[in-house]
Amino acid sequence: MGTSGRNLPLKLVIADDSKPVAEMLRELLTDPGRVEVIGVADTEANTLEAIRGLAPDAVVLDLQLRTGSGTDVIRAVRSDPSVCATRLIVTSNHTSPQLRAGCMELGADGYFDKVKELDGLAARVRALAEEKARG
Repeated sequence: MGTSGRNLPLKLVIADDSKPVAEMLRELLTDPGRVEVIGVADTEANTLEAIRGLAPDAVVLDLQLRTGSGTDVIRAVRSDPSVCATRLIVTSNHTSPQLRAGCMELGADGYFDKVKELDGLAARVRALAEEKARG
């Protein structure tokens, strides 16, 4: 009865308070047939709404949202059994080791500097797409 995830693209939501950054991330991470951006959000509330409504495989999550914060999104997702399996990949301009460690402790699946580590972010998203394709 269950359908495998084979050949289905990785479904991604981008949560960022900056439209230009969200657009840049969409262009960077979209890979037709492998990675599909299914939603963009800019506040904590609409990020959680997108996660619950669109059921993405992963979220690229900025720590600073227009209202609310990425850390609160991590807490909410990790404490909600219906969406807690969603991969959360944090992006930020703030790269203190403490902040990175704090996010990982809360349950983030990755943390990337959105200025210097975009290649790493793209590689991580591609790896998740590969993992999903293998089922």
